[in-house]
Amino acid sequence: MSRTRIVGLVGAGALAIGVGVLETVGGRRFSRKLARAVSREARYQSGRLKGLRYRIARRRPNPDVDDRVLADRVRSVLGPLEHRLDVPRVHVQAQGHDLLLHGDVASEEQATKIVEAARSVTGVREVKSHMHVGLFEGDSRPSEGAKHPAPSAGLTSALAAAHGAGVPEGSERAAARSVLSTFSSVLPSGERRHVLGHLPEDLRELAAPPRQSRQAHRHVRRFEDFALVALPSYEPSMRETIIESVLGAVRDLVPEEAADVAAVLPGELRDLWKTAIPL
Repeated sequence: MSRTRIVGLVGAGALAIGVGVLETVGGRRFSRKLARAVSREARYQSGRLKGLRYRIARRRPNPDVDDRVLADRVRSVLGPLEHRLDVPRVHVQAQGHDLLLHGDVASEEQATKIVEAARSVTGVREVKSHMHVGLFEGDSRPSEGAKHPAPSAGLTSALAAAHGAGVPEGSERAAARSVLSTFSSVLPSGERRHVLGHLPEDLRELAAPPRQSRQAHRHVRRFEDFALVALPSYEPSMRETIIESVLGAVRDLVPEEAADVAAVLPGELRDLWKTAIPL
């Protein structure tokens, strides 16, 4: 028998053994884990490549978007400005490519800055301002304890990540809370304190696990178990995307803690934490 034929038979035998291994329960679990890791890495590299192309080409966001996307885009621009001006959150409503703004500001100058910022957003054609100039007596600014203070940049990022992953508008806070509180309950108490200590106060409150779950969830080792505990009401196909997006947003907020967190996580959660990117 020729050397080439022998090598071919040996290779075919090895392939058959490999297929047999993958058909076992452990093999199927390994296959799913490998597929998720490859998929996450592919999305991560694809996102980096798109971002690089976007910056090189000096492109602008697509102006032809629906009302919901346009309103979210405007809110993301106004959020930091509202925080700097220390004014209550402005209500944004999009109709076609026109915006309606409602809210309270302290001066005409503040109103002008908000309108100009909204008008600069790609896709906005016209801005109609119905903002009231002059805070009423008894009104408080966000920094003084307003009923609806402007969220921190960290909380905004986590909520945007949840929404970008498919969480319906209005449900982002609940989904982010569930994912982050479950995640922090998996961490050892010392590392949990370190991570939470690096988060802004409003996000720290969202991520802190209920006292009774801090030990109850420590047994969670596999991603499937974690996803079921964190997002039981969501379709299985959506759970990984939402979890990956929210954890990616938080990991970006604590880069100095990322390696320490990875070191104390079980295998599947560790891999997800390392490669997660916010959507």
